[in-house]
Amino acid sequence: MKKIYLALTLVLAIIMSSCSSNSTSGSGGIITPGGGGGNTGNVTFNTSLVQDQGVIYFQFIPSTGVVLTKITASCPQAQISNEVINGDGTTVYSQSNPMLLNTTGVTIAQGQQWTFIIEGKVGSSSGAAYTTTVNYTVQ
Repeated sequence: MKKIYLALTLVLAIIMSSCSSNSTSGSGGIITPGGGGGNTGNVTFNTSLVQDQGVIYFQFIPSTGVVLTKITASCPQAQISNEVINGDGTTVYSQSNPMLLNTTGVTIAQGQQWTFIIEGKVGSSSGAAYTTTVNYTVQ
């Protein structure tokens, strides 16, 4: 159920990405590819929690324009294990148009350790493939 809900809410999050947001606290974020973990493609993400109209989102701001193929999310404390959220593979995300992942239906709590494996292509649907692992701890 959580898997289906997260997948459906990604679409909503894409639509909502142009809305204003208020940051909430968190840590982790910028992960440099090539440092292990199978990161490829020289893409980094600044990750945070943001809130818009009472809904909390994970926000992923890429270092360069990217498209999203999929995100695999895990958080043992939230009972999330390798949940796959598919992207459309064509929407270009950038610093001014970050990826947002809706957390409705998932309890976000201080101390949770999330791992996101983000996969896609750099610049456009025909760009070079990338895979980046982001580790994020909720504060």
